[in-house]
Amino acid sequence: MSIRVSNLRLPVEEPESALPAHLARALGVTAPDLGRWKIVRKALDLRDKRQLRFVYNFEVDLQADEQTVVARAPSVAQVELHQEPAFSMPDPGAAPLPHRPVVVGSGPGGLVCAYFLAQLGYRPIVLERGTKVNDRIRDVKAFDEGGTFHPESNYLFGEGGAGTFSDGKLTCRGTGPDVLRVLELFAECKGQQPGKPSILYYHRPHLGSNRLPAVVKAIRQRIEDLGGEVRFLTRVEDLHFDAAGLKGVSTSSGFIPASVVALAVGHSARDTYRMLAQRGVPMAPKPFQFGVRIEHRQDVVNAVQFGPRHERYEDLLGNADYSLVASGAHDLFTFCMCAGGYIIPSVSQDGYFATNGMSLSKRDSVHANSGLVVTVPVEAFEGTDVLAGMRLQEKYEAKAFEIGGGRDYRAPVQRARDFVRGTSSPSAPKSSYPRGVIGTDLRAVLPPVVAAAVAHGLPQMDRRWHGRFLADAVLAGPESRGSSPVRIDRTNDTRESPGIPGLYPVGEGAGYAGGIISAAVDGLRTARAIVAKYARIG
Repeated sequence: MSIRVSNLRLPVEEPESALPAHLARALGVTAPDLGRWKIVRKALDLRDKRQLRFVYNFEVDLQADEQTVVARAPSVAQVELHQEPAFSMPDPGAAPLPHRPVVVGSGPGGLVCAYFLAQLGYRPIVLERGTKVNDRIRDVKAFDEGGTFHPESNYLFGEGGAGTFSDGKLTCRGTGPDVLRVLELFAECKGQQPGKPSILYYHRPHLGSNRLPAVVKAIRQRIEDLGGEVRFLTRVEDLHFDAAGLKGVSTSSGFIPASVVALAVGHSARDTYRMLAQRGVPMAPKPFQFGVRIEHRQDVVNAVQFGPRHERYEDLLGNADYSLVASGAHDLFTFCMCAGGYIIPSVSQDGYFATNGMSLSKRDSVHANSGLVVTVPVEAFEGTDVLAGMRLQEKYEAKAFEIGGGRDYRAPVQRARDFVRGTSSPSAPKSSYPRGVIGTDLRAVLPPVVAAAVAHGLPQMDRRWHGRFLADAVLAGPESRGSSPVRIDRTNDTRESPGIPGLYPVGEGAGYAGGIISAAVDGLRTARAIVAKYARIG
């Protein structure tokens, strides 16, 4: 049992070295009585532009009587007794495991699932269709500079998955011991930056696309050190199963026998979705996010978010981000906001084009961009089969590819004001997108339900920013890879595919997560389910 101190609000100028004094005052004790304490949450409060504040939550073990302290604490913050559940993994189960478990995909869900299996002695085999992260960095850089597209080593495929080049946000709506354990793993694996807010407690932790590769590589090396194996350029092409369960997987490198497969493919593995549908794996269409990226000058964002003292706060806090929602028949909302970032190509198939955003750890670009998306309902999919949403993505991505000059991979762009007015932008506005842009009418690359929501929502967001959201803003699109258009069914108790014992759908590509940390936590929980059921291989 410990004491939880919540909502202690301090000016952002206040150094963390002063926290013990503030914490002692909030508890009505002296600093020497504090004993062990730690920050469990730190969030930036932007509501009062005259004085920005951090809001802290702490966990404290006192040398004094804790119940008495809680009863007598002054009303500086909320003080209560608290007991955090401990993280745990189960003892190995009894079901025989004739083959090493296979994990398909090395994104956050697959890597974390494989790490915890390896830690408990299960020696997993990880199959990754793409390349090692260092080779992937080289291929992505060459593509940005105008080189050819590599179908298995790009912004979406390769070690680390799509999250490796999508800004490195470690935000997660969930809390609890599983989330904390995943954050600890990331911090242990080169994810903690000296002088930066700890990813273990900062409300919106950010690593940057230049730091995530080191984290990914370090986790992979831990898996290998613990007896696991990671095979690159090994694409899964078929599943083999019968009524009794899985028999193995066919890959581009041959057949692998397996009775347990954690299927942690990303939401861009469309060939895998088609294979699963053909094999009769239970799946369902799922609403997904579709929209555009909106790009501003970063100094405009800073002025809006930090207020009249924004230059001082830039020195203290770095570049600002934002989050907005506009209500309507279909709400429009910002997603994956990249402060000091760049618009990038989110391409995994030749003949298609989509955008995404990223930023480096310093967030020092003069541009800021954010996804501006709508949740497309199943009824708008232009079809009723399980892959109708995926085909809707492909329809508009193919149009964007054509408008952008085919293999030139230029980004279709439009001034935000022109979009609202319903007029095209024949001249191409400036953008951070690396391969060049072409002015157009973005309605050509958006489903009608999305175009209507963007046109309706942009003026609302502009009013929130007092006329500064639309001024000089540029839209690029489409932003079509925000989430999976299908869900691969699984049971609530064992997390297995119904009717296919041993098949474990995992993470964002399976429709059960929405970001790096939530996918990683889903991988951890799948590892827990596998361990609880199966014995280690002798």
